[in-house]
Amino acid sequence: MKALDIERIMATSIPDIHPAYGGVRGKTMSSRGQGYAWPVIKEAGVDTIIDLRNDGVNQRMMALCEEYGMEYFYYPVDNHADMIRSMVDLFPELCRRIDRGCFYIACAMGLHRTDIALCVYWVFYGADRGIEPPVLRGYLKESGHDTSKILRVLNAFYDELANRNGHEPMPMQEFKRRKQVINELSNQQASNIIDKHRLTLLQPEQYDVGVDNNNFTPVSYRQIEQIIERRKNEKDIT
Repeated sequence: MKALDIERIMATSIPDIHPAYGGVRGKTMSSRGQGYAWPVIKEAGVDTIIDLRNDGVNQRMMALCEEYGMEYFYYPVDNHADMIRSMVDLFPELCRRIDRGCFYIACAMGLHRTDIALCVYWVFYGADRGIEPPVLRGYLKESGHDTSKILRVLNAFYDELANRNGHEPMPMQEFKRRKQVINELSNQQASNIIDKHRLTLLQPEQYDVGVDNNNFTPVSYRQIEQIIERRKNEKDIT
């Protein structure tokens, strides 16, 4: 897999830009306000745009992909029966492109349909290969979004596969377990998810109130002393 310069892409002002497996996710690149970022993501190594919107092939984005030497892959996401059939038809190609890396995957805002697509990838493909589940960015409980729409698509996708193949794509108990993982991801606080990498960079004697204790909750000096001392001890042990 080619290496993608994630840091360079993350340094742009693309809304909701985040790493996703071997690529990135964010707001659609068809937005005119994103025009400045096309040369940047190209130079950083993006070679495929995965478009998840359900309003038809985006001719403008196709033209931009051609201009910058990228591939355009249309994978519409929705829970309507015809869309589910299309998702199943195109699923092997979606998995191939995600596994290849160096992609930019997005719906309109880079949040909800993007969560759904990455969950479908993990539940019906990635989990069997030991791949970690995706980090949710849109369907987070703390922002008022539960996983009902994700689960609706997963259930319809499961049924479509079962009807086509004449057998369940996986045992129902395992399917329920994977959906429970998605639910648990939704319950995680966005602050913990977003700053998870930053925490790994802290030295044992450092303490980040905004991350470690969430929402800048007041912490006494004595508590900080105890936390830092514990971290030093843990480092000595390892």
